[in-house]
Amino acid sequence: TDVKIWGEMLDKVGLEGSVLYPTAALALGLMQSHDFQIAAATAYNNWLEAEYIRKDARLHGVGLLSINDMGAARKELVRCATQRKNFVAMLLPTVTGNARAYGDEFYFPLYEEAERQNMVLAFHGAPSKGFGLDYLRPFLKVHALEHPVPLMIQLTDMMFSGVFETFPRLKFVFLEGGCAWVTFMMDRLDYEYDSVFGTSVRKAMKRKPSEIFRDTESIWVSCEMGEMSLKYVIDAIGSDRVIYASDFPHEPSEAEIIGDVPEFLADTRYSGEVKRKILSSNAKALYGIA
Repeated sequence: TDVKIWGEMLDKVGLEGSVLYPTAALALGLMQSHDFQIAAATAYNNWLEAEYIRKDARLHGVGLLSINDMGAARKELVRCATQRKNFVAMLLPTVTGNARAYGDEFYFPLYEEAERQNMVLAFHGAPSKGFGLDYLRPFLKVHALEHPVPLMIQLTDMMFSGVFETFPRLKFVFLEGGCAWVTFMMDRLDYEYDSVFGTSVRKAMKRKPSEIFRDTESIWVSCEMGEMSLKYVIDAIGSDRVIYASDFPHEPSEAEIIGDVPEFLADTRYSGEVKRKILSSNAKALYGIA
C-alpha cells in the first residue's frame, strides 16, 4: 500500500490526513536478538520517513523502538522527535519476549524521555503469543481476542505500578481493541483497588483507576464507528480522548471505509461536537498535529 494509494484513499474519504501504524512490525517485541531489534526499528523508521512521510505531508509516522535496550530506545525516540519529519508517536509492542510488562521500572527512563520530548507512546493490539489462544481454530477466534486482551494486560500493570501518576504529562494511546473494554476495566480495576488485595496500592496511588481514566489526559483509546458501547464510554470518560481509526488497508473493504464516516455523521445519538472531536480534533490534540 504505497504512498500513492494512501493519498488516493484520503481523497476518496475526504480526510485531512492519517497516522500510519505498522503491520508485521507489531511483532517487533518478539525478536530474540536485541541487536537485530534495534537495527530493525531504526531501518523501519528510515523507510517509513523516506517512502511515505516525506512524499505526502498528510501522512504522519509512528516509529518503532527497541524495548530491550532503553539506551537505544531513548536515542531513537529523540531522533524521531527532533530530527525526523512528522513522527507523532512511538510504538510499544503489546506482546514481548522479555517477560517485562510496561509497569516495570525498567521502562521508566524511556517514559521520562517521552515526557520530555512530548512524544505519544502507543499500544496496538496483536499478536497473540503466550495468551493461550494458539489452539483456537479458525483464526477469527484468535483475532477476536488478540487485540483487546494485551491492551488490558499492559494497562493493568501500568495502572497499579503507578505509571500514569509518575508521568502525568505523558500520553498513552491504546489502539485496535475497540473502546468497549474501557468501562469494564474502570469497574474491574476499581474493584481490585478497593479490595483487600489493593491495600499496598491504595497507599501509593492518589487516585482510583476510574479517576485516572476519567480526569487525566494519560489514557486515550480508538473506537470503531459501529460500536454499541461508544455511547457508554463517552458517558464514562467524556469524548475528549476517543479517536477514529479506519484500519485501512486491512480488513475493511474500500466501500466500508468510505461509508464509515458518513454513517457516523448521520448518527443522531451523538452531537456535532462529539463527532468533530472523534473524527478530527481529538487526534490532532493527541498527536500534536497542527
